[in-house]
Amino acid sequence: MYLSELNIGEKKNFLELAKYAMGLNGEYKPEEQMVYQSFIQECCLAEYQISKQDNIDVVMKVLAKSTEKSKRIVMLELFGILLADGEVSKEESDFMEEFAEILSVESYESKKIQRWVIAMNDMVSEGYAMVNKE
Repeated sequence: MYLSELNIGEKKNFLELAKYAMGLNGEYKPEEQMVYQSFIQECCLAEYQISKQDNIDVVMKVLAKSTEKSKRIVMLELFGILLADGEVSKEESDFMEEFAEILSVESYESKKIQRWVIAMNDMVSEGYAMVNKE
């Protein structure tokens, strides 16, 4: 939704982080895969090859140097992929807490972003229900 606002380096690092985060619960769910594919398209990086999964700490530290706006975009979009299946696992939640700390994003801000994503997902589902109503 907001990934076009990131610079090319931030987009690549975001895709690395998104791929890593979606596998934290031990599986890549179809809903997460669909969101990830939409991220690739939104970033215009169809040819980008994931290569930093073993150095995700470095990726997070690089993103910590981004603007406050970019940090909020990354947090929001990460919650988007983690909530694609309707739940955030303990591993995913712990990761997001650690990432927020690395970004110097206050806990209340992180929770606010997560609540917004949940509300937005609910509204999208509600919209589809209205449109597809027989």
